[in-house]
Amino acid sequence: MSPLLKDFLNKRIVVVTTEGQCVCATLEGFDKSTNLLVSEVRDRVSGAHIATSYMMRGNQIVCCGLLDETDGSDTALVGPEAPTLKDTKNVVHDEHLIWQRVWASKQKAASPSLE
Repeated sequence: MSPLLKDFLNKRIVVVTTEGQCVCATLEGFDKSTNLLVSEVRDRVSGAHIATSYMMRGNQIVCCGLLDETDGSDTALVGPEAPTLKDTKNVVHDEHLIWQRVWASKQKAASPSLE
């Protein structure tokens, strides 16, 4: 994604994080790991000022894109119609049990049949 970010430099962007936070900011810089240096950071939903400048780690970013400023507002989502974003981290309940069954089936397939 990093090479595509050069088109976003010095423009307002929207960033969604793995925690489900959605922020608007001005992209000041980035690196090959998609770490973003942003300024004038505001919460997309509430419009609250978060920071004047901020470094966002690439592994915490789900997606980012240009902010559509046709309405002239960074916080077009203010109001009850903006749903809370769910956590984007993958969680599989009882994952160890699933892997136990997979391992057992592979062991069964690998052992020669005694017929």
